[in-house]
Amino acid sequence: MSGEKEKVASRFRSSIDTLKQEGVLPAMKTILIGPAAFEALKRLPSVEPMLSSSIAFSGLTELELLFAQCNDIYGHLPLLYRTSVDHRLREALELGTRGGESTLALLHAARRIDGRVTSVDLHRSGSVHDRVDEAGLASYWTFIQSDDLGLAWDRSIDHLFVDTSHAYDHTIRELQKYEPLVRHGGVISMHDTTSQPDVWRAIQDYFHARDDVSIFRYFHNNGLAQVLKH
Repeated sequence: MSGEKEKVASRFRSSIDTLKQEGVLPAMKTILIGPAAFEALKRLPSVEPMLSSSIAFSGLTELELLFAQCNDIYGHLPLLYRTSVDHRLREALELGTRGGESTLALLHAARRIDGRVTSVDLHRSGSVHDRVDEAGLASYWTFIQSDDLGLAWDRSIDHLFVDTSHAYDHTIRELQKYEPLVRHGGVISMHDTTSQPDVWRAIQDYFHARDDVSIFRYFHNNGLAQVLKH
């Protein structure tokens, strides 16, 4: 209990300092959300203005509109798209679909290079299927409702995208199952390497003795790691 009391006391001390320097409203925000969260809130307009103000977009393509919709992965969608297109990664396997943002980015790339995306998820989302249909991308897509570790899969993979449980053991087992099927010159993209440290730890442990891969890490928007197989 003493620890909780100290947290409350620290928050009030910070709010008093904020009151003296910035006024009543910022001080109230400091009390309500805490000094660390308030400092993050103040940085928001300069870090990502699209989250704090209304920016008018006109004349954007369907793909650009996908890239401009703020969500937990949108900052990485152009990279997923360009990776598939630039490296001609025609066979993409997506583990975890959720809202369908990464699905659509990969499907737009598939249409560009005459490729195909197979998505695997425990749950079938009607809204994701609707988005794929509305974008005219259904002919490039196969959805499989399954546990990815229990799925019978032996096909070669060009681009493997992983965004599932984020649990260390599960992530290791996913890499053990699917990484050997990613061809030389292929890419493994893994989301949430910043916000879910166990994902990054699994990547480090799995590839630590490998000299046939290059790993690139992006820290923004929950984090993304890309593993290029030589």
